[in-house]
Amino acid sequence: MKIAKIFLFIFINAMMNLLSKFVLAFVVPFILHVRYRNIREVYSTRGPFVFLPNHTNQWDPFIICFALLRPIRWVASDAAFRDTSKNLLLFGGVIPKVKEQSDMITIEGLRKAIALRYPVGIFPEGTQTWDGRTQELIPATAKLVRFLKVPVIVPIYKGGYLTKPRWSWKIRPSRIEVHFNRIIDAEEIKTMKLAEIERRISEALDHDEYEWQKENMVLIRSRYRAEHLELAHYLCPSCVTIGNLKSEGNTLFCSCGYTVDVDRYGFFVYPENGPGFESPRDWIQWQNGFLVDRIKDDLDTAARGGEADPVLLRDSNVTLAKGERVMPMMPVHSGEARLYRNRIEVGDIGSEIISFPLKETTAANTFKQQKFEFRYDKAQFRFRFPTRNISGYKWEIAYKGLRNILVERGEW
Repeated sequence: MKIAKIFLFIFINAMMNLLSKFVLAFVVPFILHVRYRNIREVYSTRGPFVFLPNHTNQWDPFIICFALLRPIRWVASDAAFRDTSKNLLLFGGVIPKVKEQSDMITIEGLRKAIALRYPVGIFPEGTQTWDGRTQELIPATAKLVRFLKVPVIVPIYKGGYLTKPRWSWKIRPSRIEVHFNRIIDAEEIKTMKLAEIERRISEALDHDEYEWQKENMVLIRSRYRAEHLELAHYLCPSCVTIGNLKSEGNTLFCSCGYTVDVDRYGFFVYPENGPGFESPRDWIQWQNGFLVDRIKDDLDTAARGGEADPVLLRDSNVTLAKGERVMPMMPVHSGEARLYRNRIEVGDIGSEIISFPLKETTAANTFKQQKFEFRYDKAQFRFRFPTRNISGYKWEIAYKGLRNILVERGEW
């Protein structure tokens, strides 16, 4: 019976892989304008292997799948299973993973895929980039590579972020290049130390989208180059206010009068007399640091006799949804969402309030463009915002910053 299930899965997975090629045959070359470089590294690698690509946009796994005849078993956040048909993803070969947590089910899924001689795909950053730069690796990546004992191929997406930034709902037609590089062979892994494995992966993944664009100057054919940029750049550098930035077409603007244009190549054009940054990454690093410093100041003010229980971050009209592992998210409450020193609350003052003790929550992250998620009591919770211009990313930064502050001060 078990063998019959395996053969059924292999057959359905192969059929889905074949059918997907027909859909992707239009999207990949004609909408995303993808070009593949050094793909012979993939076809010359026999048996199972692991892809470790940088993560630039939601189309990343499909772009590689289109280039290969063989099905690929991708690891994806379990949140994706709640927004899509679970059976469709499972028969498509996707292996669920709970973000920021050790997950033996994921490891077992990878082991079985390798045993069946499938290539597997893992995004070692764990999430899509917000600023076009490669992020730090998940610490366990090197251990996982040594456990799998198969060749490692690193595909680097260049132009992927500019084509479909994490904060955008629209594809901005440009050009994507995928450069394949086999960095570790199976025989090498047996003698390599974890530090060397991690070093090779980090060096191979290193990519700065805006530095690449300076050299290539690929035109972005879109009239919506700045739309929803406020999801990543949530803090105005002029009036230093959170949530006042809005976007339309190719412009990001604030109610204080500060305006930033995004040119035909994706670069920011700042006002002559207003603050500016060397790169979008610098803006994001500045705002994230500012938000965390403001939380520190609020905590210090409370300690000196100010407001005893200050609200550190808030958004109104938030819908709280709940889901178990790969089950769909269902709304359970709504109202104002507030971050306090020791808890997260959802509900308007004077009405029913759901409270989550901060110490008992884990795995905070931003799902897709703006949905803030965290785990509590073995369930996943999600903030759904009333409009597309409210940043969930600022909640992730505030949450993680607050936890770090409390740990550094020895209060946890």
